[in-house]
Amino acid sequence: MSMMSAWATVPSVALHARVRHLPGRAVKAPSRALTQKPHPARCVGVTRASSSSDGEVSLPKGARAKRGRGRRDGRPKPCRSSREDSPSQNAAVTSQQTATSSNESESASASDAVISVRNTSAGAEASMVQDAPSSDWSSREIGTVACFAALAAGTVANAGGPTTFANELKRAFESLIANHLPGVGGVIEDSFLGLLTVCTVYSLWRSSLVPKPIGNPITRKSKTLASWAHVISGGGALLTGLYGIGLERIYRETPGWGWMWVSSALFLTNALTYTPLMAIFKASKEGKYAMKLGYSFVASFQGVVFIAWSARSDAPDWMYYAVMPFWFFSIGKLWESTEFVLALAPDSETKKTAPSLLDKISTGSKKRLGKMTPDAATLTYVSLNAFAAVFDNCYMALYTVLGPEQFWHTSQTFNDADFHLRMVKGTTGSLTVALLIFISTLGWRKQMPMSLAIWLNVILGSVGPWIVLFWHKLQDPSENWFPQFVFDPAYDYHPLWDTAAALGAGN
Repeated sequence: MSMMSAWATVPSVALHARVRHLPGRAVKAPSRALTQKPHPARCVGVTRASSSSDGEVSLPKGARAKRGRGRRDGRPKPCRSSREDSPSQNAAVTSQQTATSSNESESASASDAVISVRNTSAGAEASMVQDAPSSDWSSREIGTVACFAALAAGTVANAGGPTTFANELKRAFESLIANHLPGVGGVIEDSFLGLLTVCTVYSLWRSSLVPKPIGNPITRKSKTLASWAHVISGGGALLTGLYGIGLERIYRETPGWGWMWVSSALFLTNALTYTPLMAIFKASKEGKYAMKLGYSFVASFQGVVFIAWSARSDAPDWMYYAVMPFWFFSIGKLWESTEFVLALAPDSETKKTAPSLLDKISTGSKKRLGKMTPDAATLTYVSLNAFAAVFDNCYMALYTVLGPEQFWHTSQTFNDADFHLRMVKGTTGSLTVALLIFISTLGWRKQMPMSLAIWLNVILGSVGPWIVLFWHKLQDPSENWFPQFVFDPAYDYHPLWDTAAALGAGN
């Protein structure tokens, strides 16, 4: 019951008297003094102090009774007074009703007081329970901590014990210092790889692959099989990519075949399972199309990985043919990069009356990407991505024509740093683009400032792949910028179709 039920409108003597007809008897009309109706209070609290000893209720002067609709306290709406009612009967009935109302009001007030106290106590207890911080961990959090503790213990045990593990850490630190490149090249390499490491660790900390309390995952909006495959493959790709660049930077060593197959499969799976998430990705048309372009780069970079590893002496012959399906992603990113360029193309002055050829070509791109602002970050992003897409397609085309041996001849003979770094360049480029996609997602979901996400997008997505491409120049500035496009005059180059024609002729 609410607090308003503790109040009752006090009925008037004449207004609330029931009409009683006595057959066969004439009732004397009441006098003017008796029929004068007092003004009832609009809302007067009925207590023992407000009622007189003989049942009469004293009302404040000028108070009016509150007329309610329907029934009052379970009683029907009273009729108006009639001249056939006697004054004594009116007074008696009114006194009885007033006493009943007073008793009911007192009971209601007492009941409301008890209920109010109970509700207040229950609310206070609920508030105390809700506000009290919970110090108990859930079973999932305990399992997470136990899993990471077991992983750390397994790593130490695999190293040969705590002492051997500490010695290995010391050796890694000494190798990190000893293998620092001299000059500006070392500064650029350490700055870029350090940024990759920080962004990778942060992305793993925010991914759903590392639950609380170790991680701080963002809320997942999709829990389908495709989204689970995307999350697991993405986390695994970040870990394997970080392992590859760490092994190169610390020890200047190359991972083995197992690392290559696992990392490439994880990056490719991550790039192919993003499509179901686009329906719930809250971003602009430009943002969604940028994500599509980013995953096209990640998928096509696995073709670059296959190109690099096909030049190993122990590589299977079929790796050349395994590169060919990646033409699909390479041409796809070329078209998607072109769409960004067309979306930024200015409209001609006569577009509405006589549209130019550029207006007609760019109309579809502008509809698909929406309105884009040609600021510094956007222009840098679009231009560098377009050049990268063109270069990658030329890279693929030359490899398709020459094959692994002729394609890598100049690098293997004259550019040792490039021939060594080719083993990790493709995976490092994949890691760079995968990080920028996840960071952009954090920006769109307001998990980090959008301005920071934009500039990290420019550094990682547009500048980063070019740093990876020219990584060999940081180690040895004397090497060629594009060794694969430099031909050795003393080497006999011949396209693969010439070789196939010679073999077909029996020569």
